[in-house]
Amino acid sequence: MSTDASFEDVPAELDPVTGVPLRKGRRDRNIVESVRAALSLLTKRDRRLFALASMVSMSLGALDLIGVALIGMVGAVAVSGIDPNSLPEIVTNVLDFFGLENLTASQLVGVFAAAAVILLLFKTLVSALLTRRMFKFLANRQADVAARLAQTILSKQLLDVQKWSTAEVLYALTGGVSAAVTSLLGAALIIVTELFLFTIMALGLLVIDPLLTIGAALYFALIVYILQVWLGKVSSRNASIQAERGMSTMTTVSEALTTYRETTVLNRREFYVDRFDRQVRDSAQASALNAYYAEIPKYVLETALVIGGFALALIQFLTKDLSAAAATVAVFLAAGFRIVPALLRLQGAGIVIRSATAAARKTFELAYWFKLTDGTGEVPRRISEADARAIRERLVRGHEDFEATVEVSHVTVTYPTANRPAVIDASLTVEPGTSLALVGSTGAGKSTLADLLLGVIDADSGTVTISGVTPRQAVERWPGAIAYVPQLVGLTEGTIRENVALGLPILAIDDDMVWEALERAHLADFLRQTREGLDTVVGERGVRLSGGQRQRLGIARALYTRPRLLVLDEATSALDAETEQAITETLQELEGEVTTVTIAHRLATIRFADQVLFLRDGIIEARGSFDEVRSSTPDFDRQAQLLGL
Repeated sequence: MSTDASFEDVPAELDPVTGVPLRKGRRDRNIVESVRAALSLLTKRDRRLFALASMVSMSLGALDLIGVALIGMVGAVAVSGIDPNSLPEIVTNVLDFFGLENLTASQLVGVFAAAAVILLLFKTLVSALLTRRMFKFLANRQADVAARLAQTILSKQLLDVQKWSTAEVLYALTGGVSAAVTSLLGAALIIVTELFLFTIMALGLLVIDPLLTIGAALYFALIVYILQVWLGKVSSRNASIQAERGMSTMTTVSEALTTYRETTVLNRREFYVDRFDRQVRDSAQASALNAYYAEIPKYVLETALVIGGFALALIQFLTKDLSAAAATVAVFLAAGFRIVPALLRLQGAGIVIRSATAAARKTFELAYWFKLTDGTGEVPRRISEADARAIRERLVRGHEDFEATVEVSHVTVTYPTANRPAVIDASLTVEPGTSLALVGSTGAGKSTLADLLLGVIDADSGTVTISGVTPRQAVERWPGAIAYVPQLVGLTEGTIRENVALGLPILAIDDDMVWEALERAHLADFLRQTREGLDTVVGERGVRLSGGQRQRLGIARALYTRPRLLVLDEATSALDAETEQAITETLQELEGEVTTVTIAHRLATIRFADQVLFLRDGIIEARGSFDEVRSSTPDFDRQAQLLGL
């Protein structure tokens, strides 16, 4: 992914809910579309809970209206102490209704002021508690969405996953999900709550003075609209820069560490440093600008309230009697002091939504692509201690009822961007306990056939079965019965134990089985010579091990589950001749017990395979024993001669 592509060059985004392109590309997603996109990530139950919490939060706005009305009465009663006959009729009716008509002006001021303070403080406290609970709810939903999306991605075939870079997936599952759920939906809750407050406050003020209410509403609405249009665009653009640069910096650091030796020898490390520096500076500048712009509404609205309050008082005292003017000014100023903070929250929430929409774009794309926007699906269940022990016991027992018979019938596979199929009408059978070798030049289709057997890709046509079911069904029904050793072993930043029993919780790991696998991979003696043993830390990507040790650890990982079907992709390529011979002998010892499928360029490792398939351009050109294929295929015979066989 290019790190310098302009925001305008990004193609139109699909709406995660409808699947159709947005009207003017990604920048045009409005607040409603953004909230719908975020809600589409939640389950139906969570959407209902969010709606219920929103309604409860909105209902608290009624307390604000009552509190403001009480403050207005304080002003009216205070003025009535100067002119006892000047109380507005609405205040007199309230006093009669509650039986307070016999209290003095001072007593009434105290009662109304105390009631207003208690009511408004109560509303503030309840709102704070509700907001805390709501954001805790959203944080849990954020974790749920991330887990569901991760589970969905990891359950797809390899070709679907490879359409996204590692940096994109990492960002989508972390910062993107946070922006989509906690930030965006949290801001949406604030917006609906404050809009309801404005609505109920406006209805109450319309009763007191319709023209003044309409004028004040237009006054503040114009200010908010101008701020929203200007700040929204700037914030959205800055958030997009932060998201893009965030993914780009991940890629840059990963590339620099992966190619460390090459860049050191070529003396090109400063180019990565320069690229990283430009990316983080762009992101930091965008972050600083967003922080600055977030403060602007506070100063603008505070200024607007002071100017508006002065104009209101001037007009009221020039056009009305003292008591009515005082009551109106008190009510509207009290309303203003409640509304302006709400406007700030509303303004900030609008900016957050614009920013979060841009930041969550990659999450929306992945969620739509992997069909996580239909409100279905369950959060992955956590593995309990009992589950872990059951896994260990199952592995110790072995793979009951699994028969390592492989059947491939008329399979064709074409990669999405390829001009021709990678495998064409391939058929083969591997009997239990026998060995199959796949040979041919680079690009012949060997790895594609292996991926089909592993269930990581699907065929366009034809069938693949292992033990009578599809590879994916076999993996789910008999975990560990099928194992794989890649040419380049991927190690995790953990211990030897954790790498051999890849992905299993500690309670599910049987140390005796780990040592057994290490013995077979000829790595046990080395580990017994170290003080840490199975607790030896391999370092990030196995940097504390040699290339041969990493390869042997990959073989031990495959052998740990005592598989019945073993797929090896040039598994001994990084080993010295002596160790390679020892590993080859280990694999030969498994014959009759384990079915092996080997992709080989070093033909000595498959010389005694029961069946050899020679592939060219995706087609199986020859099959038989090593000598039979050699005699029928000149190219294969030439390779064998070059290797001295």
